[in-house]
Amino acid sequence: MEWQNPINYKRSSVSLGMPYAQGGYGLAYTSPQQQQRTQFYSSRHALLPPSSNTNNNGVLANGGGSGVMDRQSYYFSPDPLYCSDWTYMNGGEMDCIALSSYKEGFNNKILIVHGVSYGKEATGAGNGEMDEDVTMGSPTSNAYQDDLIEGFDFHKVAEASVDYPVTNLQWDPSMLRMANGVSERLAASLEVLRLYKVDHEAFDENSDYKLTQTHILANNTATASSSTSSSAQSNTGGTSGSTSDDVNTFPPVTSFDWNKIDPSLIITSSVDTTCTVWDLNRSSTTADPSSDLGSPSDTATVKTQLIAHDSEVFDVKFIHNSTNVFASVGNDGSMRVFDLRSLEHSTIIYEPSHPSTTTSTPSTPHHNSRALLKLSASNIDQHYLATIGVNSNQVIIIDMRMPGLPVAALDGSLGGANTTAINSIQWHPSSNYILTGGDDCQALVWDCNNIRHPGVAKSLSPALSHTPEFTSLIDSPVLAYNDDLEVNNVCWRRDSGDWMGVVSGKGFQAVLI
Repeated sequence: MEWQNPINYKRSSVSLGMPYAQGGYGLAYTSPQQQQRTQFYSSRHALLPPSSNTNNNGVLANGGGSGVMDRQSYYFSPDPLYCSDWTYMNGGEMDCIALSSYKEGFNNKILIVHGVSYGKEATGAGNGEMDEDVTMGSPTSNAYQDDLIEGFDFHKVAEASVDYPVTNLQWDPSMLRMANGVSERLAASLEVLRLYKVDHEAFDENSDYKLTQTHILANNTATASSSTSSSAQSNTGGTSGSTSDDVNTFPPVTSFDWNKIDPSLIITSSVDTTCTVWDLNRSSTTADPSSDLGSPSDTATVKTQLIAHDSEVFDVKFIHNSTNVFASVGNDGSMRVFDLRSLEHSTIIYEPSHPSTTTSTPSTPHHNSRALLKLSASNIDQHYLATIGVNSNQVIIIDMRMPGLPVAALDGSLGGANTTAINSIQWHPSSNYILTGGDDCQALVWDCNNIRHPGVAKSLSPALSHTPEFTSLIDSPVLAYNDDLEVNNVCWRRDSGDWMGVVSGKGFQAVLI
């Protein structure tokens, strides 16, 4: 199904194509400079003032006034937000959203938000007929479903305090496949990887469900001490994770990925140049000194740990439909692919064509101007990967069958009108579309169905002058959502992809596609 114009929905907040239309319920495009003048520095700063229609839990009442915070399908947090992930369970009856704060100091939060959907019946669904008034715009939408979701009422149900800002959040992939009664479980990367479960039988002092820590996976580089020079060298000895005394001394975990095929496998990346594969089915109990009263938590067994890059590893992802092949990106500017069945070799499938440059200050480590920060693997094609670089408004798409040559680039400069960076990328759960969020206060959906392979020449913008001349350039998104502040993070509603989540300022906005 093709993307449909979403302005048929009274609660839609997206506009179709470029230029952004003003009319119906679409939003007009305004430059970041205009938004800063009219909204970011206004007396109603969206980061700070809750609406008079906001209750103590940050939940907005429907039908509020005209204030900045009076939105539908919106959650407002007391703190600035960064990470997000969205799934559902119990046959779609309960939506689960994980959020995390981003604050200086040792006072951060992981928040669990539940969404109760509201909608209307598809009048033709019972007869197998499509009602034109309720046709969804998602490429994966089902026009014959009994109920169509128009929006969500969000409310916080649990939270946990952590010292450091979270760099990545993911729900347990098995939550989508299990029947009623499966527990809510998620993982968060910060100084270590921490796993939590939402305990529906216990309550905290705020009468919320208790968010209980179950595992601590700390990156113990001692297990890879024998690997000193090559990224293909590794340790596969089945070593257990660190003890509680080691938690605050090991290199921080930068990101991770939870395998969708085998949820007992988690892979983490770290600033110490390593990637570590963990086996959750083989766990042992340890104590965490940062938890209340040093309460015990489990730590998993290290299945494999390897030196993946020449410097810090910033992100890692399993390849679609695989438990053995994964890719990583790092500060050295390269994207590398590994196979757990043959760790003697690795493949560098992309690296900058020019020598990298570094800048530093007395108080900061060396920083590579061509470092790759984020990585996303296609959910329908095991060959495609997408990545973004530091302070870049370009998304580079790689075909693993043709190492070294990007097959496409998404030009976030929008024809040269935008110079701000892209912060987050997510491939659609079941279609060949990519969602991006950036400092231009926009979440954009890009159509990657017609990527031209190398050999098709096309001139590129100056910002892409370092990429091969035959890269296919996609310079216009198909859908756009505009917010008041910079977009820090984006996510899809797993696995349907009929909604996207946008984190901006202190808020999480659900947007119907």
